[in-house]
Amino acid sequence: MNVHKIQVSNEENTASNSTNLNQVMGKSDMEPTVIFMTGSTGFIGKETVKQLTQGDAQLLLLVRSEQRARTVLKAYGVKNFDQITFITGDLSISGLGLTAADRERVIEADVIIHAGGTMDVTLERKVAKQIFMNGAREVAQIAQEIHHTRGLRHFIHVVGYMSPYGERNEQGNYLQVEHVDNNESAYEEMKFHADLLIREHAEQHNYPLSVVNPSTVVGPRPTGETEQTGGIGLLIQAMQKRLMPVVPGGASYWLPLVENDVVAQTLVFLSREADPAGGTYPLLARKEDSPNIKELLHLLAHDLDVPKPKGAVPLPWIQWAMKSGGTRLTGVPAESIAFITDRSFPVEETEALFTRMGQSWPDIREQLPLVTADLDYRLRYTPLPEEVPADYIRSRSGNMAMLGWEGEGEPWIIVHGLLQSADEMLPLGQQLRERTGNPVWLMDLAGFGRSPVHQGDEAFEGQVDALLKTLGEFEGPAKLVGHSIGAAIAATALIRSGRTDIRLVLLQPVANNSNPNVLKWFSRLPRGVMRSLLRFRSETNWNQMFSAYSGAGDSSFTTHTIAKRIRSSLQSPRIAGANADLLRWIHSGKQGSVRSFSWMKEWADDHAKNTLVVWGKEDREYYYPRDMNSQVQRIDVPYGHYFPTFQYKETASILAKWSDTLK
Repeated sequence: MNVHKIQVSNEENTASNSTNLNQVMGKSDMEPTVIFMTGSTGFIGKETVKQLTQGDAQLLLLVRSEQRARTVLKAYGVKNFDQITFITGDLSISGLGLTAADRERVIEADVIIHAGGTMDVTLERKVAKQIFMNGAREVAQIAQEIHHTRGLRHFIHVVGYMSPYGERNEQGNYLQVEHVDNNESAYEEMKFHADLLIREHAEQHNYPLSVVNPSTVVGPRPTGETEQTGGIGLLIQAMQKRLMPVVPGGASYWLPLVENDVVAQTLVFLSREADPAGGTYPLLARKEDSPNIKELLHLLAHDLDVPKPKGAVPLPWIQWAMKSGGTRLTGVPAESIAFITDRSFPVEETEALFTRMGQSWPDIREQLPLVTADLDYRLRYTPLPEEVPADYIRSRSGNMAMLGWEGEGEPWIIVHGLLQSADEMLPLGQQLRERTGNPVWLMDLAGFGRSPVHQGDEAFEGQVDALLKTLGEFEGPAKLVGHSIGAAIAATALIRSGRTDIRLVLLQPVANNSNPNVLKWFSRLPRGVMRSLLRFRSETNWNQMFSAYSGAGDSSFTTHTIAKRIRSSLQSPRIAGANADLLRWIHSGKQGSVRSFSWMKEWADDHAKNTLVVWGKEDREYYYPRDMNSQVQRIDVPYGHYFPTFQYKETASILAKWSDTLK
């Protein structure tokens, strides 16, 4: 399979001809550009560094800690550190805290990208001023020194889209920002003042300045991974808690959004322009081409599996309510609605820039389900134990989030079961990767983990359709592994795909083979009631369940850790709903013959012989499927239902040995 990669687009479109500026600077056309950058470990910065290192630029990165910065960038997928020089310093310190030697290095830069500053809309005024205003003055002073000494090719400043300083009044002067006394707006206000300071400094000293104004930034394609939980994350948090029953402001308002890879592509392109003219580039679509706040909230409600907001309330009323104690009562900050606006923004310069880049503006609606699922999971996330591997890659196949490792040979595609996500399969995946050297990809079922909810009307069929699309993106032979209900989904998707080059492993397969238990009674209840029962079940109860069935496990996960993670994840209405739907499908008996493994009896014997079932004999909830094809190889293990999580080393050993017999 070709794993999705975030590509830097249109590198070839950048002008490559020699320039008079290079001659003035004493640089040959073949010398790589030197870029001094702040904010390189931030949400936008990491993606920008990743894309820049795919070219030949030499990067001088201002960081407070080289060790931390190296770790953060490596975890993000930055591989080529030969192009990077870390400069230790701090935006809030006089002279940026640079040594004399480091300042000499910085003065060699051709381009400055100033994207630094803490992303925290709740910063107090004093802290915000120290970071943004001091940082702006110090970086501008470096720009002045470079330009007067050898010529600065380009200063690129990243500042929020609400800044008014891209526009001028009739006299040609920049519009002013009135001082605001409350702490809630200090973050934005100080960023705006920093914007004005740098604009006026660039005019005074005559160096080229481009100001890039990202709107609310969300995760890149293909994953939608949005680690910055402010902005739209605050809206999602409010909706998770059912605290957004109305539409703030109504349909004339909107929340402009942009993916961080689009921001990075813009910065990379500007940094490579040979003769930049400068300008102001709000990174957002036209208002009429974007979802208004009502449409946006309805899309979020669908993806979060919560009721849609009804009616509209004037935005000032909501702001007043939040500031009058609503924030304290709900735990949702007033800043959750700070970026909602009824303004239109001048995007003509941005559209002209994108034409030069050879790009069109992407429709955020396509990315929104992945962003929503990622933030929903992230806001309820319980950290994994330190023993769980962290060197994996996040990606996407079809509409399913996945994580894993690249390798050689046939990939393993692993689908988790009930109450879990791909994260719980990481120890098993790592063991398989180490034992076989093959690529290993762990999938999140639709509505679980970081995968969006499926679009089907029926729980099981929707999951099968989502996995079918995923399998379609894997070319060539593969080994498909499913656990619990994931085994039934995997088996059904494989049969419907018609593919004969994929081998199948079923770990504790579940469909119509449940023993009488309390879940059968639960399945008769309305969906909302069953979902609530899952959400309100205590961590202690989950721990007792897993303690009874897990047996002596390997070290990465304890029953307490799993119970804590399940309890936390089920606070997401989306994840609780996806689990409830599949439990109802298993126990209700209303879905017809697809629930059965009877199709395995008619399956061609040569396919059945290439199929393995591993069954935990201590499972008290389910029995071995009676209608399983007798030609299927079966291995019994003395464990309970969740042995792939707790006994992952033995499970990996069984799978690796089985794989060897197929060669």
